[in-house]
Amino acid sequence: MGRWQPAVLGLWMILFAIVATGCPCAGVILNNDPNLRWWAFKTYGVQRVCPEMLKTSVPLRFQEGQPVVGRYFPASCTASINDQNRTILVNIGGAGYVYMPTMKRMGFTLNAAVEYSFDYRFEDDGVWAWGKLARVAAGPDFKLTSVENKIADIATIMTPAGPAANSVGGQVVTQFLQRGFTVIENDNGNKEFSLGILPPGKHPKKPIEVDDDDDVLTFANEVADVYTGQRDFLGPFEVADDDQALQLKGSLAGPAVELMVYPKTMADTWRESYQNGVTGPATTMPIASAAIQPGPFTKRFAVRPGLYYIVVDNTASAGQISPPMGMINIVDTASRLTYVAQLIEP
Repeated sequence: MGRWQPAVLGLWMILFAIVATGCPCAGVILNNDPNLRWWAFKTYGVQRVCPEMLKTSVPLRFQEGQPVVGRYFPASCTASINDQNRTILVNIGGAGYVYMPTMKRMGFTLNAAVEYSFDYRFEDDGVWAWGKLARVAAGPDFKLTSVENKIADIATIMTPAGPAANSVGGQVVTQFLQRGFTVIENDNGNKEFSLGILPPGKHPKKPIEVDDDDDVLTFANEVADVYTGQRDFLGPFEVADDDQALQLKGSLAGPAVELMVYPKTMADTWRESYQNGVTGPATTMPIASAAIQPGPFTKRFAVRPGLYYIVVDNTASAGQISPPMGMINIVDTASRLTYVAQLIEP
């Protein structure tokens, strides 16, 4: 590739210009040329994979359609190119928490290596390149860091090869790493990146951009169970402009909870402590908070540009809501939050 890449670049630009003027033949040439397709993929896609993966979290459910009971937060990521196989190897590591009735809250770490192949399509309004799962090269390597219910028989139930470990690890790989990613470049040179496979003609929505015809960007639309004595770190969500605000709306079934907004840098330390078994207060005050009572609600938080968590707290150690303490061998009562997290322009 190295010796003829400048020629490929020149040909790419010429063909791009031809397609922009409406000649249908150029799109056919690009769509059927594997060398050009691979060059476009590794040039425009690889450098955005890790930054995008590190900005998000993965909701965990033990079965599809059930409420969220935990999350995985990527903390490290590297990506390398295999020119011979025309694949990209992504190594990712992170930690998280999950609630199970027998174990209560469990903290864990998970590392995996996933290899992606690529596909490519040239359309009238841009170029779509996809990273699709080729194989899981290593892992998932799942390790427990804490178990709230110390009486539980973790030696037989929660060994690294046990059913719960495999279930959580499999959820992360299936819902996050196996989704692949999409890179788009339009005829103006603007590039877009999205986790997941977007079909040709479909564009991702990003916090930095708000569609003129739709001034609301939806980050998450889900149901989450937050049990008594537990909390959930929603996000992180990105606010890109001073004129934007975070909005959480939906309904709550069960005991009242409190929403607390923290910058990502402040909340990460609190979250890591929570994952390691410490259910204590944060070391800093939230920049905004709101009590949520059972029934419908809408809460807006005006914040400066940055990354934020909205922490749903159902503990007696933080916030103004103090739920009763549960018994260690009894399944806690859940507050079920059905919500949409959005970026809006008030």
